[in-house]
Amino acid sequence: MKNKLRRMLKTTESEPKEKPSPTKQEQQATAEQAAWLEKGADILTFEEEWIVRIDHRYPLTAQHGHRSFEEVFESLQLPHPPLALDVPLEQVIFFDTETTGLKGTGTTIFLLGFARFEKGDLLMRQYFLPHPHYEAALYHHFLHDIGEDVRFVTYNGKSFDWPQIKTRHVFVRERVPRLPKVGHLDLLHVCRRMFKGLYDSYRLTRMEERIGFERTDDLPGFLAPMHYFQYVEHQNPAIMDGVLEHHLHDCLTLVSLYDECNRLVTHRQDASSQIRENIAVWLADLGIHEQSVKHFGQAEELTAQGWLRQGFLYKKLRQYEEAVDCFQKSETYEGYIELAKWAEHIAKRPDVAYDYTEQARKMLEQHQLLSSRRERLITELNHRSLRLQRKCQQ
Repeated sequence: MKNKLRRMLKTTESEPKEKPSPTKQEQQATAEQAAWLEKGADILTFEEEWIVRIDHRYPLTAQHGHRSFEEVFESLQLPHPPLALDVPLEQVIFFDTETTGLKGTGTTIFLLGFARFEKGDLLMRQYFLPHPHYEAALYHHFLHDIGEDVRFVTYNGKSFDWPQIKTRHVFVRERVPRLPKVGHLDLLHVCRRMFKGLYDSYRLTRMEERIGFERTDDLPGFLAPMHYFQYVEHQNPAIMDGVLEHHLHDCLTLVSLYDECNRLVTHRQDASSQIRENIAVWLADLGIHEQSVKHFGQAEELTAQGWLRQGFLYKKLRQYEEAVDCFQKSETYEGYIELAKWAEHIAKRPDVAYDYTEQARKMLEQHQLLSSRRERLITELNHRSLRLQRKCQQ
């Protein structure tokens, strides 16, 4: 009896165990991944999650707009303060995201990516979130790839994209790398300063006019969330084609737009007087006085406010003769107030200072100002007039 039981037990142990049949969900995931692989994408896993990564490589001779990526590569190496990036080129990230909404903790980033120069090419890399609950995999691979010290070049990314990254990272921070040390150059703010008064809108697609790039059959960005929700329901990668292309163009536009702005700031491209004035005022606000003077000097004509700002710049540099000339050309009440200060305290001519003060008063009466500010300025001018009258009588 014992021998019989041993034979039965041995037979049972030697029989191969059948693998459990894959669940319907696992079969769908496998088919979904296969569809992405057929499109040339990579499937990246983390724990029990997975995401899609799509790479494109462009030689430096390739163009996005009317200039090659090689010219952008050269611009990135110019040490000009407002646009300089103090890290090696491979740590400069031209970055953009696509999200399910505009704000709130319920907003999910389903596509993020960047362009950067590496190994003699421009790498364009996109990370796609196939299912909303796979965020740990998304941030694990993205943060691992970009490193611990990067400089982002974005368009409104300082106010939108990066804060969204930080918000979503909170939910998975125990499982993924910490956020890197980040510097930020937001080209939206750069364009608003450089091209002030030239455009009624500063949308990225509008700025593409400056780099000579025109989109064809582009999917509007506001439709991206709808396409993502359709993808989550149907798991068909073709649904995301338009979104991926739109996002790719956004990142490549950042590369070429950076070059455009850099060329204007470093005097390597002709510009209108208005752009020169805008750049000069911007640089003066940043305290980059020497370059500001050069841009003012290259403007063939200036607005009244331009002459005024140039006058303040020369005053700060103690170049009073040049400052007086600019304040006179501004023909503004602010300019006459500054001329009165100069005549009283520098030239020691109270009679001339009194005349400038009266001119400032007349200009102020014609100027549209808040009543409180007007009253304050008139009070100050009255005090100055009385003081100057006393000096003239001495």
